[in-house]
Amino acid sequence: MWSQRFKGQWESKKVNKIYLFIVLGLLLFACGKTDITEVSIRDYDTIIDVRTKEEYDAGHLSNAINIPYTKIKEEIKEHVENRRTKILLYCRSGRRSGIANKILHDMGYINAINAGAFEVLKKQELGLREKR
Repeated sequence: MWSQRFKGQWESKKVNKIYLFIVLGLLLFACGKTDITEVSIRDYDTIIDVRTKEEYDAGHLSNAINIPYTKIKEEIKEHVENRRTKILLYCRSGRRSGIANKILHDMGYINAINAGAFEVLKKQELGLREKR
C-alpha cells in the first residue's frame, strides 16, 4: 500500500515536470518569434535597431537608429512622436526586438512590429540595392 502511494506521487510529479517543460519551451519559443513572416524594409517610416551600441556600430541597416531595448521606453519619444508611425524593430535574433515591441505597444505605438533578426533584414536590404 505504501509503495503504491509513493509510486502515485512520483508519477504525479513526473507529469507536472513534463507540463513545466512544455510551458517553458513554449515561452522560450514565443520570446524569439517575430510578428510577421516577411517584411519589406521600404514599408516602414522608422527603423530601430534595439541592440547595444557596440552591436549597432559593428553594422546596422541603412537609416536605422539605435535605441537599445533597455532604453526604448525612455528614448522613443525623442525619435518618434506620432504613435501611429510605422516602426520596424530588429535585433540579433528577434528576442530583444520582441520585448521592445511589447513595450511600444503598451505605450500606444500601434504600428510597431518585431521584424526579427538583423542578418535576415541585411540580406533583404542588399537585395533591394542590387535591384536598383
